[in-house]
Amino acid sequence: MQEHLSYSDVFLFARISNGDEQAFRQVFHEHNAKLYHTTLKLIKSETEAQEIVQEVFLRLWLNRASLPKIDRPVAWLYTVASNLSLDALRKQARQRRHAKKIREQQSDIVRDYHYRLEEKEIQGILSEAITKLPPSRRQIFILSRQQGLNRKEIAEKLNLSESTVKNQLTSALRFLQDYLYSHGGIPCSISFILLIR
Repeated sequence: MQEHLSYSDVFLFARISNGDEQAFRQVFHEHNAKLYHTTLKLIKSETEAQEIVQEVFLRLWLNRASLPKIDRPVAWLYTVASNLSLDALRKQARQRRHAKKIREQQSDIVRDYHYRLEEKEIQGILSEAITKLPPSRRQIFILSRQQGLNRKEIAEKLNLSESTVKNQLTSALRFLQDYLYSHGGIPCSISFILLIR
């Protein structure tokens, strides 16, 4: 992350330190896209990259009184973005480890439970049940469970509210649990584990 510090930057940051919103907007427009692309390369998530850049500029504004003490304000922007990106990467790694641990625990539960049906049959019943969902609900379920998108990402992709996505997922899971139970005799607790994989 390189800093291209000019007299203009120094002047703009001095104005920001005095609460000049116009100068803040100018710095935002100049560095927003560059910070976003640099951050995106690090964390590979458009949503998180946008959130990080917003946080950088929020911190710039909230800490504007300290700007005169910062020798290279543009470098400071990129340093804050780097630190926030590293925090996000650590969080992603923790979430992956946690998800893996849960999957392993679920796997143990499913393996220890003696099904009347083989796993292939269960997957067949589950696939059949998914096809019986209404098209929009089925699309939301597939985006969530098979493509791994979160509710916010699904809402943006399908131009829906997050609450609509949540309600549709809840209805889909309830239907699929009932279907697995009625067609395969799979208890609700086990069908829940299968559906949240």
